[in-house]
Amino acid sequence: MPGLLVLKIFLGVAIVAIAAMVAMALYGASSPVPQEVVFSKGYAVRRYWLVAVLVGAAAVFAISVPHFPYPSAATTGRHYTIIARQYFFALPAVIPVNTPVVFDVTSADVNHGFGIYNPRGRLIGQVQAMPDYVNHLPFDFHVPGRYTVRCLEYCGIGHAAMQGSFFVR
Repeated sequence: MPGLLVLKIFLGVAIVAIAAMVAMALYGASSPVPQEVVFSKGYAVRRYWLVAVLVGAAAVFAISVPHFPYPSAATTGRHYTIIARQYFFALPAVIPVNTPVVFDVTSADVNHGFGIYNPRGRLIGQVQAMPDYVNHLPFDFHVPGRYTVRCLEYCGIGHAAMQGSFFVR
């Protein structure tokens, strides 16, 4: 239940934030403090907050980067060149199942989206198809069937009908 974990974390952070705000409100209700004291304490607090935020952001980044859903930079596998044109894709007819493949996606005219939908109609991978540039999309297909490719970026009047398919066997 990842949703329950997220809820618990959110509630914990919210309670700490509310407690901090209440503490600040109660602290502000005390007698006035000279301006020099406010400046020195205020800038010290700002400095500590800056360090805390930077350390926290670096920690979150370091912890989360290995879990990004993007494939590694390795582009090992059988390569298939995909060329998008208004209003079709040049696709292979068959892709082998349980074999690493890499789609080398480019465009011959304008920007296109290259979205792969599994046999159940769910988007399982996508990359941008751009003129004069090749994007590499590594993928392993574990379920045989007919996969549909649709354009995910408006590319002209025939965009809605721009799709193709291939079989995984």
